Amino acid sequence: MAAFFPAEAVNDLVKKHLPQVIEIRRRIHSEPELGFREVKTTALVKKHLAELGLEVMDLGDTTGAAAILRGGKPGPVTGLRADLDALPIQEQTGLPFQSKNAGVMHACGHDGHTAMLLGAAMVLRELADEVPGTVKFVFQPAEELLQGAKALIDRGVLADPKPDFFYAFHVWPSLPLGHFGIKPGPAMAGAARFQATFSGQGGHGANPHLTVDPILAAANWVTLLQSIVGRKVDPVDPAVVSVGTIQGGTSYNSIASSVSLEGTARAVTPGTAGRIARWLEETLQGAAAAAGTACDFNYQELCPPVLNDPKEAAQILDLVGRLFGPERAHALNQPSMIAEDFAYFLQEAKGCLVFLGTGEAEQATALHTDTFNFNEEALSQGIRLMVHLVLAKG
Repeated sequence: MAAFFPAEAVNDLVKKHLPQVIEIRRRIHSEPELGFREVKTTALVKKHLAELGLEVMDLGDTTGAAAILRGGKPGPVTGLRADLDALPIQEQTGLPFQSKNAGVMHACGHDGHTAMLLGAAMVLRELADEVPGTVKFVFQPAEELLQGAKALIDRGVLADPKPDFFYAFHVWPSLPLGHFGIKPGPAMAGAARFQATFSGQGGHGANPHLTVDPILAAANWVTLLQSIVGRKVDPVDPAVVSVGTIQGGTSYNSIASSVSLEGTARAVTPGTAGRIARWLEETLQGAAAAAGTACDFNYQELCPPVLNDPKEAAQILDLVGRLFGPERAHALNQPSMIAEDFAYFLQEAKGCLVFLGTGEAEQATALHTDTFNFNEEALSQGIRLMVHLVLAKG
């Protein structure tokens, strides 16, 4: 990275724009929208991008937005990404700006990510003459569905110009407030969704000998699945297999004719992911054969692992140390088994996903819970690092 840009100049601009950033975050939080339905959020983002005089890209009839800032100095094309969507969760925080939309909540911090990226755009717009190269601000839909990044790429978000580098931030309650974590190399797992159905012969619960019980087959399969990670996968190769739903039967005294299950498989190593898919189907066939049922299986890969560029990770950790102190820069040893479709952007450009610490004793609530919130002090810290990542590319 280039010489360190004066931190005070950036800090002053962040302070100037922070009240508006917080206002934006709270407005988005109060009006959350699910994946590919982020109509109001997209309109709000585009409004602010246009007011900044940025080149707003035409991405067609979809949610999500992108804009371009052309800097005054030579340099690469740097991409910055935030996500827009919320989760189908009923909020229980009691915040003054709590969700107004029943059953929908920003429980993963995407409201903060979007506000931070708009804040970075505000600051970098004022520093345009000092910005090396070009900055592309990308606001993607449907991250929670693990489908938004690919959808935007298919609509040309990376074209004209294509980023050389790409970065994203994610609030992270397990890190202390104001600290930053980066896992060089594999940082987050690739994810898949699997669906299985056992079909048998229903009947009266008092006459099981006259039936073919799919619930028995399903129960055996759920038990067998636990042996995949425990006995098939290398113990030092992180992987997860979890069943999330089981549906079957309508009466306590009847044996159902079918049972359906859904779950997720996660792996950091692409080869492991492929083997897990095969083992899932093999154990399914075994459980079905043992119980005498038929079975159907569907396995859908959702996104690849997030692979942080090791050189970029080292440079960002150094930058964090210079900006915030070396004690706030954490080189993480283990990947998270949570998935992130930012992985698709990192297949196209070098870069990193950075974890932004928000942990506090009273606010370190887990992601995807109905009480999730974060200290808004983290917004200014995230904006500062985003801006410096761009300025350091000169």
